[in-house]
Amino acid sequence: MKRAVVTMAFGTEWDKVLALTQPRIEDFAKRNEIDFILINRSVMDPKDYNKSLLANILVGRGYEQCIYIDCDCLVAKDCDDFANPKEQGNDGFIAFDEGDFLDRKEGMKKLAAQYGGTITPTYYFNFGVFAIRRKHVGLLSLPPLGTVPNHFGMQTWANIQAHLWDIPLSGLDPAYNCMTSVEDQYGLDRHKDAYIIHYAGQSGDLDKLAATIAADDAKLKELGR
Repeated sequence: MKRAVVTMAFGTEWDKVLALTQPRIEDFAKRNEIDFILINRSVMDPKDYNKSLLANILVGRGYEQCIYIDCDCLVAKDCDDFANPKEQGNDGFIAFDEGDFLDRKEGMKKLAAQYGGTITPTYYFNFGVFAIRRKHVGLLSLPPLGTVPNHFGMQTWANIQAHLWDIPLSGLDPAYNCMTSVEDQYGLDRHKDAYIIHYAGQSGDLDKLAATIAADDAKLKELGR
């Protein structure tokens, strides 16, 4: 099966962060014999809607599955192939359901209604780390031109699409998308328990973010991870 690990970064301001995170993302891809793709040219605004470019990678470039990892994610050396298609339950969309402790359901219902849709939300997946198969690219459908909503960016829109298209979903262990909120909620130790540390919501100060990632990178190396 032709598979790709994909990340995105736009602008030289992200160079310090990418220098720390990209080698680990590439190492994850290499260890699991998966192609690595960096998207560094934005065609959408807000920029996180560029994640819809995965549809082109899947359909236009002939990949069967894409694993997406945000560039503000630090992947541990012992992170396994969490989306291995040979394992049961990995046939659909795979991501961490943060709706278990952060209720976004009303926001999803209101946004869907603005576009004429009616949904009964049962989940809210985080799109910092996910895996998707070619047959489920409907989840990556874009809003009508000129009406791009920015309620938590592309993430909320894609969750609505997943409901409308009735995409098969599989939950991801929080250790593979260990945000600060997740770490607190699930009692995880980012250095010992997390396979992927996700610095969600910390891009306001990229110098500070790079320093935080560098410190965590050093700690993981100290632990052999």
